[in-house]
Amino acid sequence: MNITEALPLAEHFLDVLAPTYIRAEIVGSVKRRKTEVHDIEILMIAKPGFPPPEFGKPKEVYKTHLDKLLAELQRDGVLRTAVNPANGDRLKRREIVGVNFTGFNLELFIVTPNTWGIQNMIRTGNSWFSHRAVTNRDSIAVDRTRTDRMAHGFLPNDLRYIKGKDVASGESCIKRGDEVLSLPEERDVIELILGKWIEPADRSRFADVEK
Repeated sequence: MNITEALPLAEHFLDVLAPTYIRAEIVGSVKRRKTEVHDIEILMIAKPGFPPPEFGKPKEVYKTHLDKLLAELQRDGVLRTAVNPANGDRLKRREIVGVNFTGFNLELFIVTPNTWGIQNMIRTGNSWFSHRAVTNRDSIAVDRTRTDRMAHGFLPNDLRYIKGKDVASGESCIKRGDEVLSLPEERDVIELILGKWIEPADRSRFADVEK
């Protein structure tokens, strides 16, 4: 889908989902203003709690406000189950109905305030930029989409990127020694790693040419 169509669609879903989140932002290729995009990606901090059962619908109990709204959108024919479905606590994927592209999905990445900054950078991408950003400068990153492309990472050697699955909290972070750094915003993360801000639209090119 061309960005001229994808951007207003992404903004529409941001509005539709508003009752279910505390904070949300369009990420991925739409945020980078890529000419052609393949899905709508939204990073969000979900509204806590769960909706009470509705009178007359005792079997319809949902874990979160987001789950309830997604179910309603599927019943209304706005969304449907994706070919590669995801319905976990951290990623929810649904296919968008009514677009001219089969498999055009809405992907929702659910994070916490503590992981907002780092996950915003990672989910904005592109994947090569994100991979180099969390790889140390004395280590080699290998492009997952092009195995013939390798380069040193961008992450200063005194820092470590820790994946959420590798820590008890389940939250990805950047550490200096044993200290988990407070990086609440995407700008904090980018400037820590690169020493300057890189606009989302420039990150793919930056990752391609920067040594």
